[in-house]
Amino acid sequence: MARLPVKTRGIVQTVCFGLAAGLVAVAFHLAIHTIFEHGIQRLTHQSTEVFLVGSFLIISGTSAIAGWLLSAFCPEAAGSGIPQVKLAFWKDMGEIPFRVVWVKFIAGALSVGGGASLGREGPSVQLASGLSSNLGGFLGMPKHKRRVACAAGAAAGLAAAFNTPIAAVTLVLEEVIGDLNSRMLGSILLAAVVGALVAHGLLGEQPAFTLRGAGSPE
Repeated sequence: MARLPVKTRGIVQTVCFGLAAGLVAVAFHLAIHTIFEHGIQRLTHQSTEVFLVGSFLIISGTSAIAGWLLSAFCPEAAGSGIPQVKLAFWKDMGEIPFRVVWVKFIAGALSVGGGASLGREGPSVQLASGLSSNLGGFLGMPKHKRRVACAAGAAAGLAAAFNTPIAAVTLVLEEVIGDLNSRMLGSILLAAVVGALVAHGLLGEQPAFTLRGAGSPE
């Protein structure tokens, strides 16, 4: 990587960030659906009593495991995800420890897939941003220069999670960086497009949310 010209190196690194962020966002999506399908969704075919008791146990159990993971291994992984990415971007120069990534992945998948009232937007952003930050270190970026990796990963993760690359770019520029004219715009846009392409390639072109028609009255 160090042998590449500066501009070429930046493009290659950004593409790597987009690929890694897209892959972890897709993996998070699949993990949530797997847990849900083998848990609460399977209980819908049972009696009402079995569903109520079983769903209560699943929600309680997954929440307890997620809480234990957070308290025992990484309290920094708690929260929705986007405020934590913003804090890491400004306070820690974009550096996010890897323990945040694996704890957030397991705890987030258990919580959302187990039926908790949470979404995957924030966790997807934090997971993708954290993995890109660590990948930046692997590619030779020093700890105090990982803001590009952090921001690009966040945009790619959100784009992969909801098939919305333009909205992902806007959110990162507004919420994380706080500057719509940031010089990181090119890297963020490229990473978001790559992340969306990863999601399209692995999950297909289906929308993130399916709204069924009301149908005509009989």
